Amino acid sequence: MSLELELLEIYEKNLKEGSDELLEVPHKKEPKVGQIRELWSVPVERFVILQEVQEGLYKTVPLTSYLQVLPNSTPIYELRSRGLKLGVVPVWDYLRRELIENYSQVIGSLPEEELSKIEEYLSREKELKFATRRFIKLNSKRWAKWTMYSLLAQAELAEREEAQVIRLSPDTEKALEEIRTYAFAADNRYFKVGNFFVVLEEGLLRLYLPIEFVGKVVRVLLGSVVVFEGEVESPRLEILGNFFGINIPEELKVVEL
Repeated sequence: MSLELELLEIYEKNLKEGSDELLEVPHKKEPKVGQIRELWSVPVERFVILQEVQEGLYKTVPLTSYLQVLPNSTPIYELRSRGLKLGVVPVWDYLRRELIENYSQVIGSLPEEELSKIEEYLSREKELKFATRRFIKLNSKRWAKWTMYSLLAQAELAEREEAQVIRLSPDTEKALEEIRTYAFAADNRYFKVGNFFVVLEEGLLRLYLPIEFVGKVVRVLLGSVVVFEGEVESPRLEILGNFFGINIPEELKVVEL
């Protein structure tokens, strides 16, 4: 067995034997951009704060010591005081201030130029080897609970904003029939799609987009059907129409133009 596969087995075993429940840290420090922090879970997870995208909401990137499973071009940072070398996992999440402050501790920091390098690394298209894809899947599944909490909390704040409302045309409604499968019935009407949060209600699809989308032109697609194209005016986007029977997590995409 290769070293990469052995490391994946160790990581997966540690996750199964551990817990996603977070432990409160005794000495709390306010989140700041550039901090490398250690999340108190079992096993611990580490991340860097890349950007504050909205008041109290931070774009974060996981870091790992399982360097061999990452792409060769991965930025790597050494924390000598802790005897750690950490590589950038090529994904990102959004975390709320209170989660970061209450359940993680600062273990290092990166200067602005290194944060720019990480942003550039994340934006590049990469051919990911199997070990990297598998690690990202395991890692992202673990972070999903914490990210979902953060997005739900942010969605509650976004409710204070006036929504941007879009009504589907009859032609668009008809086109959606091509991807409608009545065999699909979501048990949960709340979804994390990429890096934003979605609520499905009767006659309504509500998107809570990252704040950086405001003022930008985007295309919202369900499958190949364009349901909205234009400037985002509010982080809360409400699309009126019949979305019953559509696999929203699989079909929904938001593309910046």
